[in-house]
Parts: sequence; C-alpha cells; structure tokens
Amino acid sequence: MRPTARLGVLVSGLLLAFSSTADAAKPAAQYWMSVSTENLSVPGMDSATGGGGLEGMLGSMAMKSMGVGGGTSRNVFLDLLGPDTPPAPSAEHLIPPGMKMGASLPLRYETKPVSSTDGEAKREDIKILLYWGCGESVRTGQPRVLDTARMTPEDYASVLVARGGGSRFRLTPRKGWTFGEWPNRENQQTVPDGSSLVGEHLIKGNFTPDIRFTLDDRRDFMAPVVFTQAVGGLADAVKVEWKGVPTAIGYFMMAVGGSEQGKEVVIWTSSELADMGGGLMSYLPNATVQKYIQQKVVMKPDTTRCTLPKGIFGKADGAAVQFIAYGDEGNFAYPPKPADPKAKWEPIWTAKVRLKSMGMLPLGVEGASGASAVETSGKADKPKEEASPVDSAVEGVKKLKGLFGF
Repeated sequence: MRPTARLGVLVSGLLLAFSSTADAAKPAAQYWMSVSTENLSVPGMDSATGGGGLEGMLGSMAMKSMGVGGGTSRNVFLDLLGPDTPPAPSAEHLIPPGMKMGASLPLRYETKPVSSTDGEAKREDIKILLYWGCGESVRTGQPRVLDTARMTPEDYASVLVARGGGSRFRLTPRKGWTFGEWPNRENQQTVPDGSSLVGEHLIKGNFTPDIRFTLDDRRDFMAPVVFTQAVGGLADAVKVEWKGVPTAIGYFMMAVGGSEQGKEVVIWTSSELADMGGGLMSYLPNATVQKYIQQKVVMKPDTTRCTLPKGIFGKADGAAVQFIAYGDEGNFAYPPKPADPKAKWEPIWTAKVRLKSMGMLPLGVEGASGASAVETSGKADKPKEEASPVDSAVEGVKKLKGLFGF
C-alpha cells in the first residue's frame, strides 16, 4: 500500500474512532416530573367546599403566606435538560388524556431578570426552641435553645442538624445545555380537579431524544393528607391523627409556633433524632426515605397518629403543623440500567417522577363550630380583636425560611 493510501486509512480510522468516542461520551438528557398534592384542613369542619371553611376563617392572605392555598390542589413541575443547543430550541410533553390539560404542555425557558437589592439582607435575631419526638411529655435534654443573635457560623454547623437538604427541588439551567420548563410564560394553566397522570408520556424536542415512559396508579397524584383528629389546645399535649395515604412510603411532621413579636420560635418534629425539619419537607428519593425510617427520623407508612408534647407551644400565640407523605419515586432510562452494577451503562436519557402529598393543620383552632377564636372576660365571651391564631406562626415560618432556606 502506498504511503499516501496508508495515511488516508489511518486518518479515516482516527476520525471514526473519535466520532464513536464523542457519541459515546455525549451526556444523557435529563427529565424531572415533580408532582404534589396539597391540602389545608381542620378536623370536624365542613369540607364540602374543599377548603373546610378555612379561607374565610383564617384569611386567604395568611394561608398563602404559609405557602398553601385553600382546599386541595394538585401541582406539576416539568424540567428538561438537553445536551444539544439548537438556535431555536423547542420541546413539548405529550400527556395522557386523563390529565385534562390538552394534548401537550410546552417546555420553554426565558432568562429571568435578576433583582438587585441595595445593601445586605437584614439578619433576623430569633431565639429558637427545638423539640422532637412523638409523645405526651417533653423528653430529657429538650428543648435545644438556639439564639441566632449569639451563634457563630461554627455553632450553626455543629448544632443545626438538617437532614434531607441535599435533595434539589427542581432541575436548573446548565451552561452548555438547553433547558425547558413548565409552567412557563407561554402556558401556566392550573391542574384541574380529577386530573390523572396514568398513561403514556412522551417528551419530544429538537434538543433532546424522545423520552417515553408509562405511569401507573402508583405514580399518579397522591391522595390528600386528611387530619381526622387534633385534640388539645396550644398549652396541652396535642393528639393528631390522620388518614393513611395509600401510596405513601413514609411520613414526616413538624410544627412551628411563634410569639406575637416573632422573636421566639418553637420548632417540633416527629423525628426521634434532633432535626430542624425544613430539609425533610420536600421530595426525597426512596432509598433516603427508607434510611430515615430505619433511623426513626421518618415515620412508617402505616403510622396514623402522633402526639405533640404538652406545653411546647404554651407561650406561643399561634402554631401550625406541616405534614408530608413521601411518594414512590419512579426512575426511567433508555437503555435501561443493567442489573449487573459492573456492566457499562451509557443512557441516552433519564427521567425521574417525584411525588409528595403535603398537609397543614392550624393548632388551637376550634374546628367543629367553625367559629373564630374567643377569649373569656369577667362578663362574657367576646371575639378576639387580634389576627387569626396562626398569624404569629406565619411570621415565624417566614423568618425561618429566610434564615435556613426552606
């Protein structure tokens, strides 16, 4: 063979090898489907309208500031990361008819303006009293008192235990990739009552390979969290019971209460180990839920009751329980992941379907009558002129979100 011919064969071989290596090294497209059910209720109140009369009693603004709307709502967030960068990116999620939201949902992304603020955010000085564990009495060694005015960064790292915080809420844009999301400016429709995710799902676009998976009843919208009993005032041991969520793989509960001035916040969690709780009020992978069940941080899915210790909210002006039921996360890929962990696996795409059901319960609110809270004077009972009983808890939650990022 002539030298020039040999050189041509060598160059062709190198180009072919390089092309094959490049194709093999191409990263997989990623798709996340984050699904939630949210409910706010008081045991004994008429739930015929979905909200149990709470919006009128507590005020819609207070409810929204706690992050929960009236009644039961269903929410879906879709995130797509594709390794290709076409000049006019386009993608859509073709949905099953049972979702009742049309044929498809567009996946779009527009760079959001970055808001600028003058100066640094003001640090809130709060005293936090941390309790944990179900039971009628406060356990030895509690509360753990945290004074943010005196704590150093080292104190935060050593004292503020917060599990679950590594789980991201959403996928986010990445340099060199194309990102699409729903809802977006083009389409923000509300998920209707009776919507179902069961059926075939197909994601198509010019910056992603076709992503196709099927969802069954196990990965449909979860049933709402419904509290069946909440016995006890703020100064009492509060016995809370709830209906089991059929597709839940574990539960976690936390309660937050605050004083009228919002300078002292009480946090309690159902965990048997000390934990601030905020990082656990979000989606968690199945393996993480099982690990926390073994550590008695998360309650088993057959649990239907828990008692908040007596007196922990005795000085609080208001308090509220936040509850999460973790769903059975679905993970899909093409080609599927080999059973042999040593086998080479280079997926073209991966998809994750995350599920949770969230509930909220105001404490110290009379539910059966639907009446506003009253105070007793020497002559007769009269309505309180203060804000709703959860307003102080609302302020506490808002301050905690600023401090700890949940």
